[in-house]
Amino acid sequence: MAAVDLTVLPKLAPTDLRLLWVNDWYDGPLEAVVEHAGERQLMVLHGDDRPDDDTPMRWVLFRLTSEQWSEEERWHALFEEHVGHHWCFHHETPPESPEAHDARRFYEPYAKRTPRVLETSAACGWVDEMPVH
Repeated sequence: MAAVDLTVLPKLAPTDLRLLWVNDWYDGPLEAVVEHAGERQLMVLHGDDRPDDDTPMRWVLFRLTSEQWSEEERWHALFEEHVGHHWCFHHETPPESPEAHDARRFYEPYAKRTPRVLETSAACGWVDEMPVH
């Protein structure tokens, strides 16, 4: 993702967001799906930030098209089916995890996923604290 100029975006309070699920994690969330003002948005680690340094992490929120959301939901459903629900916070009652996980059935196709292009998506704000779920 290209770096986004945070000075032109509103800073949001983490209490304005609800964490729905985490897509990627490395010493902290790299990417997640949140709800803001009733709208789902993709929350992505800012392009200049790295989870392994000592500076606070910042995330940019993006609006996605309905086609992009369909793709996100497809990957998330595959993750839940083959990896589990441990990064999911959107269920009223968490579903039972499958007894036998075969994470390869998610990670192998995910490694071949066409990279998401966010440069055409509207950045609509940023946060420097993780929202609650």
